[in-house]
Amino acid sequence: MSPRTSKKGSSKRKKDSEIDQQAIKILRSVSDVEAFYFYENIGRSTGKCAKNLMDFLKTVNMIKLESLQFHLERKDFQKWFKETLGDHQLAERMENVPITKGEELRARVKEILEYRLRELQDTYITLEVKGEEPTTIFQQISN
Repeated sequence: MSPRTSKKGSSKRKKDSEIDQQAIKILRSVSDVEAFYFYENIGRSTGKCAKNLMDFLKTVNMIKLESLQFHLERKDFQKWFKETLGDHQLAERMENVPITKGEELRARVKEILEYRLRELQDTYITLEVKGEEPTTIFQQISN
């Protein structure tokens, strides 16, 4: 094997490792302080929060549409994805969601989240969930 071949293999492994590390950061659960808290308007909490992308997707499925519209207009989702989870791709995709009325807004947000979770799943990462047996983060995305 030539030195050139081994460098290519090493470079690919390093890139794969960086992607895995990025996916781990994006998929991790954050603390209560860093969690995303859903509101319907300023001062009107829904009482729901998300500590990771799976929680976020589940909450998107059940909160009022007013909450989705409120946060998208303020770019709160994009800011949390980018600054807290480190997911610039998801933030950018959410930036392009047209703010519409009705369930089509929820469907679009859900579609983007599910697609991103599937992308991250392709890295085939197994995470250890705190206090539980090691498990994959990628169980059924929708029930």
